[in-house]
Amino acid sequence: MFLSDSERLQYRLEPTPEVIQSAWNTIAGHESAIGDLEDRIQGLLNQVRDLRYDQAKHRAAIERCKGLVTLARRLPEELLIKIFEHCVEDGWTRAPVVVSHVCSAWRKAAHAPKVWSHVYANGDDPKALERTRFWLERAKGANLHVTVVATWRIPTRPVMELMAILVERSTQWRSLKIETDSLRHADIILAECTKPTPELRSIDIRTAALDAQDSDGVSDLTRLADKFNADFAPRLTSASYVSTIVPAVPIFPTHLTNLVLEVKESPSHRPLSAEAIIGVLERLPELRALSLSMPLMYEHEFVAEVDPDRVVSLPMLDTLTLYGPTDLNEILTHIQAPALRELYLRSLEDLGYRQRPIGPSLARFIEISTPPLRLLELHDIDLDPETFEACFAALPGLRELRLHESSISDATVQLLNGPRGLCPRLTRLDLRWCGHLRGRALVDLVQSRHVVDDLTGPVADPIEEIGVINCCFVTEDDVLDLARMTVCRLVTREVDDYCRKSAQCVRFDDVEMTVTGPGPVIVGTCGCCANQRYRTRLRMRHVSELIHRKAGIRLVL
Repeated sequence: MFLSDSERLQYRLEPTPEVIQSAWNTIAGHESAIGDLEDRIQGLLNQVRDLRYDQAKHRAAIERCKGLVTLARRLPEELLIKIFEHCVEDGWTRAPVVVSHVCSAWRKAAHAPKVWSHVYANGDDPKALERTRFWLERAKGANLHVTVVATWRIPTRPVMELMAILVERSTQWRSLKIETDSLRHADIILAECTKPTPELRSIDIRTAALDAQDSDGVSDLTRLADKFNADFAPRLTSASYVSTIVPAVPIFPTHLTNLVLEVKESPSHRPLSAEAIIGVLERLPELRALSLSMPLMYEHEFVAEVDPDRVVSLPMLDTLTLYGPTDLNEILTHIQAPALRELYLRSLEDLGYRQRPIGPSLARFIEISTPPLRLLELHDIDLDPETFEACFAALPGLRELRLHESSISDATVQLLNGPRGLCPRLTRLDLRWCGHLRGRALVDLVQSRHVVDDLTGPVADPIEEIGVINCCFVTEDDVLDLARMTVCRLVTREVDDYCRKSAQCVRFDDVEMTVTGPGPVIVGTCGCCANQRYRTRLRMRHVSELIHRKAGIRLVL
């Protein structure tokens, strides 16, 4: 910027009073203009604020109108009640209180007695008595699902007072769940159950007894069988018992049809023993489903039964699940289950526990029981070829075979081939981490089961479904050959999948490719099991290429 000569002359001189006054007048004029502009801005902002307020009122009116026509307002009351029930069943115990504040329709539905039927009585809560009375009052005559929680810190008297309120409604109990960290408190709770429970269907007890001193003289919950016998609880069918030690004496009502027994430890003073398990089972002749989950912690190894000829008969047993050290499967030689249809054997091999072959135990069990097995699952349990052949020969009605981490060979699979192969009713195979099996053996199996005997017609059922997860010798070409005969899908079994339930497998949902054919074949990839010995052998890239080749669909991964 350049100044003229007159301007340079002016700035060299001291300003006169007139010049100073003129400058102040100019400043005042600009400040006045700024003030006017500020007032105009403030006025505009006030207008914007008023418009925003009017806009918010219109939006609120829109939301109210939408609330009148929304699906949630138009749901039948019966459906709302069912939804609220499910919320409570999933663990949201305060759901009836919260949903009743949403709207009048929800409040009306929330007042239904069934919504308040799940009573959660926590002894640690200082307001447990008032809350329990309130819940029971709202539940009225509905069937009750009662959960009682008590820790070692709680004195005996509050627990007894809480149970006294609940026992008044014992004729409405449909299920009872007891959660304690000591056998003493569990025994106190059971001791207060002095009235009949004619509607009770299931009982779930989760307790602990770290050592003999902690139990205060209570070694086992013998009151369980006394308080819930056939006279006091005639409809009781299911019991679940989770503890740190296996019961040394029979503690379960004799009329049970479903038992889940889970033991966490095997301490030196109360080791895991076949004798104790057999003693429990001998008093339960009506069992239809039995699940035994044994310790993950060991101070003492499994104690086998001394008498090899001792056998407990479970004539009505339909489903048997054993999860524990491989030694636990020796209990099979002492069980006779002539009606068994489903057998699940799962070991603790991952924990490095000393292993023993279970082939002899399984073969003897099948020999003495001759069960009509329809499903056999071996999870981290291996059999030698001779035992596989003996089992296949003795299970003509087997419909489904699941093998996890098995060294089953091509020669063993070939025993199933042809219209006259072993296990003629077999229709489903689920193979995971079977590192010796070749895909060509599976292709031959499926092809051979479609062959018709010229003289007698078809004898063996065709294979309808094959699951293959991380079997390193099953190639894409094998999968394509299978897909030409079947429907190929990438799926996760929604129910009854042990890897899924235990969060050991990660598979892919909602991806399906359909190829014309008579039946399904499952092909999957997963990071199966947290165990470090597992390695991903089948990559998603291969699956993507497979889908692209067969269906023209490219997966973006």
